[in-house]
Amino acid sequence: MLYVPSVWLHVVAATVWVGSMVFFAAVVVPVARRADVRAAAPLLFRVMGARFRVLGRISLGVLIVTGVSNLYLRGIGTDVMGYAEFWATPFGRTLSYKLVFVTATLAATTLHEWTASRTTLAHGPGSDEAERSRRLASWVGRGIMVASLCILFFAVTLVRGLP
Repeated sequence: MLYVPSVWLHVVAATVWVGSMVFFAAVVVPVARRADVRAAAPLLFRVMGARFRVLGRISLGVLIVTGVSNLYLRGIGTDVMGYAEFWATPFGRTLSYKLVFVTATLAATTLHEWTASRTTLAHGPGSDEAERSRRLASWVGRGIMVASLCILFFAVTLVRGLP
């Protein structure tokens, strides 16, 4: 009875998480690079980043809670995951790949937030250190998006399998 709402909430949170990144990369960044907007870009990224940080944290929290819930509601608890035989199954292997990308995404997201905020606060916008930090944050953000798309691939594979 709770499984379908939990899966639905998981999909909504994944849509918000990945959709926001795609929107940011496909719309916000190209617009911010235009000459007539470029001067406002640092402020825009700071304000939008702070706003997205709240949405992103909520999405990630919902994804973690519903991900654990979905497994449990399918009968896959810690007792099942404690057996090597489980991890040798196609489902177990696929879940392990997904969990590797989830862990990488959480670590990279933490690095991204730390990198994006610490340097600007310490050295101010426009400094050489802030520019290096901005470039690093940009590359880490790309990595987060790629890892998140990999998570989606393995999520679909968990449900549908490979042909």
